[in-house]
Amino acid sequence: MQIEKNKSTLFSRFSTALLIASFLTLGACAGADEVRLPDELTDEPAAAPDNDTSTTPVAPVHTVPENQREAILKNYDYVDPTHIVPYKALSDALVYFHENKSKFTNQDYVSVINFAESSKNKRFFIINMKTGSVWAIRTSHGKGSDSDHDGYAEKFSNVSGSNASSLGFYKAAESYYGSNGLSLRMDGLSSTNSRARSRAIVIHGASYVREENVIQGRSWGCPAVSNSNRDAVVKFLKGGSLVYAVLDKGGTKRPEVQPSEPSVPSVPSTPTTPPDTSYKMLPLAWESPNYPERTKWSEFLMKDILESWPSLLNGANDMRDFCPRYNTLDNNQKANVWAQLFVAMAKYESAYSPVSRMHETTMGTDPVTKKPVYSEGLLQLSYQDIQWAPFCKFDWSKDKYLAAKDPKKTILDPYINLHCGVGIMALQVKNKRAIKVSSGTYWAVIKPGGRYQQISAITSMVKSLKICQ
Repeated sequence: MQIEKNKSTLFSRFSTALLIASFLTLGACAGADEVRLPDELTDEPAAAPDNDTSTTPVAPVHTVPENQREAILKNYDYVDPTHIVPYKALSDALVYFHENKSKFTNQDYVSVINFAESSKNKRFFIINMKTGSVWAIRTSHGKGSDSDHDGYAEKFSNVSGSNASSLGFYKAAESYYGSNGLSLRMDGLSSTNSRARSRAIVIHGASYVREENVIQGRSWGCPAVSNSNRDAVVKFLKGGSLVYAVLDKGGTKRPEVQPSEPSVPSVPSTPTTPPDTSYKMLPLAWESPNYPERTKWSEFLMKDILESWPSLLNGANDMRDFCPRYNTLDNNQKANVWAQLFVAMAKYESAYSPVSRMHETTMGTDPVTKKPVYSEGLLQLSYQDIQWAPFCKFDWSKDKYLAAKDPKKTILDPYINLHCGVGIMALQVKNKRAIKVSSGTYWAVIKPGGRYQQISAITSMVKSLKICQ
């Protein structure tokens, strides 16, 4: 009898597996647009019963006046340079983030999940608030939100047992290991997702989510991601970052704005002439008889600031921290001060080595090189910067054939690297009005309270100029 029972069990398991495989095969035969991945096999954890039966999507209401919103958003002009995140959703997320920064201990990333998109598409947008770059990936929605499994979420709920996704603002909290391996708890900050923790609405990896153009499997309400992306997503978002789940059927088009800086000509690989001025530039900190090329770098910096990025001469709100007498100086002297600031930053970014390279282990894959992100050159810049900073003249199509530290690489060319770095600082000062900012700064050495900050040493180097004393 026991033998017969085992045979029956084995046959049953084999039949079930065969049936599942048949369904998947039929889906594939019906055409690529009809392929559906299987759903989550577990169930939403039981929670305390509640009386909320609403399934109507309600987006959080923003009470910030329009003129104030515009002023806030100007601080984030550098975000999403390729315009892939729906603009309304992105704007609402940035305004909420700006107005509620004290709630978020991880201010390095802000995420937007647009459930108006089909699950076939990349709709989970992870924004690096340091560089403004966006990583777009696929994610699931709840079975209760998509009853016919057509890839579109239509109903949303905050109710335990609904197996539906919830809209609203979340704070990504602590990571843990559960039935799906490494996972990330989330706390709902809106009335529409306030039961997220009790419902165990978490970010986790799942075999039913793949980075392929297919209808993803349905979860029991969690925004699951592919197992290949899980570790990076958890690493970036954990510890208190903002996640905004929303329905946005609008486009990614931005309102027309004036260019942040006038266009500039391509940077020569070597400086042509020193700045055409009678001003005698004070020597910069990196100059030395042993390194005569650095004097040429200094001359280029002065010329570049005066001619390509004159907006820097207006200074920043914290400029007097670096040079107490800045406001009394003429434009040549101000350019000298800025040049010394970039030299001081280069000391702690690259130790003045134009071929310095560092693997950025937390930044994933460079979308330009399709390789891990590296910071390179005097000011430690990356190829991905060309996507949002067109004045950065790095040419990966040529550099990819050269050795990693070949000085012929465009990104390692001191003049091209410096021009790009000065432009990035000019944008930061335009948007942030400051050199030292806790979020949105490009360089860790000038981020207050950061692990790698060198603000005191950099300040001392700039103050050492006689014109600042």
